[in-house]
Amino acid sequence: MRGLVVVLVWCVCWSPISAQQGYLPLSRTLEAPYAEAMHRYKTSRHTGIRPYLRRDLEGLELRDTSALPSLLPVLDQWAGGARLRGGPLAEAEFGASVGESDVVKYRTGAGAWLDWDLHEKLAFHVDGMVWNERFPDYLDTLVRATQVTPGEGYAFGDGPSFTHYDWNAYLNWHPSKYFDLTLGRGRHHFGEGYRSLFLSDNAYSYPYFKITTTFWHVRYVNLFTMMNDIRGADGVVGDFGRKFSSFHYLSWNASKRFNFAVFEGIVWQDNDPDYPRGFDINYLSPVVLYRPVEFAQGSPDNALLGFGMNVKLAKRNTLYINVMLDELVLREVREGDGWVGNKQAVQAGVVAYEAFQVPELTLRAEVNYVRPFMYTHSDTRQNYSHHGQPLAHPYGSNFVEALAVGDWRKGRWQVHERFSYAVMGQDTGGYSWGNNIFLPESARPPRDSEGRPQNFGYYHGDVLPKTILANELRAGYVVDPHGALLLEAGWQFRAALPDGGEDLITNYLRVGLSCRFRDRHPDQEVRYVLP
Repeated sequence: MRGLVVVLVWCVCWSPISAQQGYLPLSRTLEAPYAEAMHRYKTSRHTGIRPYLRRDLEGLELRDTSALPSLLPVLDQWAGGARLRGGPLAEAEFGASVGESDVVKYRTGAGAWLDWDLHEKLAFHVDGMVWNERFPDYLDTLVRATQVTPGEGYAFGDGPSFTHYDWNAYLNWHPSKYFDLTLGRGRHHFGEGYRSLFLSDNAYSYPYFKITTTFWHVRYVNLFTMMNDIRGADGVVGDFGRKFSSFHYLSWNASKRFNFAVFEGIVWQDNDPDYPRGFDINYLSPVVLYRPVEFAQGSPDNALLGFGMNVKLAKRNTLYINVMLDELVLREVREGDGWVGNKQAVQAGVVAYEAFQVPELTLRAEVNYVRPFMYTHSDTRQNYSHHGQPLAHPYGSNFVEALAVGDWRKGRWQVHERFSYAVMGQDTGGYSWGNNIFLPESARPPRDSEGRPQNFGYYHGDVLPKTILANELRAGYVVDPHGALLLEAGWQFRAALPDGGEDLITNYLRVGLSCRFRDRHPDQEVRYVLP
């Protein structure tokens, strides 16, 4: 024991630190100074795997404005330590949601972050925040329906305000130039898109173990996680249902312009009396395809497969296409009869850095199409969700979305604009038409007097279409770049226009201190009610 203490003290106090290890926070605000440089022609970074390894940021040609000091010098001191770095996280936003019964809204929060270089190859990170918040009506409805604040944990309270919290931590070990091993709690995003149809950071944080292997022009990620099914638990953590997931993501830079990616994932629960196996060791293999393993076991687990391609156009533009498959029978796809098993999702987009030769202006256009019943499963404990939220796009399944995003930075000033136009289906008659990932596939409408479910006739927008217009415009002045703290003003407009129903319009104006240390996902819609 004494020898172990001596080794630990040596690691912490005397071993040299050659470069920062670990990861950049999963925040597009903090990534912005590096994103344009990472996507340039002839760079070899694997930009579809987030959060980014700090090691990958070394050697990038950045603009001088990327190294802003804090307005409070003491925060620069705390964040500039050779081994130990940290700082506060804080929010205090106040505003008004015009036309709602409770006009006054607010969001207050506090927390901190800490990075500790234990050794030249070993890094520790922890961050956390707790919030108290009064939401605009559309988010208040969602929180009451799902018991969850989008991406930020269980919503405690009966309203009109709710308390919620989140924390992330990891221990990252870089034993050689080929491997990174990470044990932690957090979120991940696979794919080049603003949204992800593979694995998104839309949902709450979760425990994980990650193996990142880099060789030649290839990066290969093995991600093993434990996730929660919160239904029926009434917020009692010990009563949450447990399920596990295992993901592979292979990124190959085939040339200076082309990147190809393969994604696969599987979800299973540990409390099925027919399969009481906990974490299934059959899914620990770092290279095997999951579908053959699933068939070999005769298991009912939920397996998905995805493919991606990125193309660098000119010097600073990227075109990307991603396809996600839950089930695929080409004959049924060609028939066009709306077969229930046609469960696919497609994403296409383009992002332009320094658009129109304007420094630090980034523009993105993206389209997402997700078929009915995508991400669902016959056993809802194995659907593609965690903590009451989808693991991919926040709208779940059965929708098409057109998205436009613009970001501009100049010195301390930042402007962000995001517009989304989506058309989605709504269920009716107590049956599932493929819109609710928390309903089993067997809940489809009957096709005969014996109650056998209907197998055909499921199309985008069924059975009642709803249009969602969502726009967010915000402008901010950087106070502390280390904690992504901005003095910010924002306007959020949202229109929910159901076919044959009552329109819901949101105009939310706010101002105050905003923390962008983690990404928020305000584009949400109530598509299910959790018991």
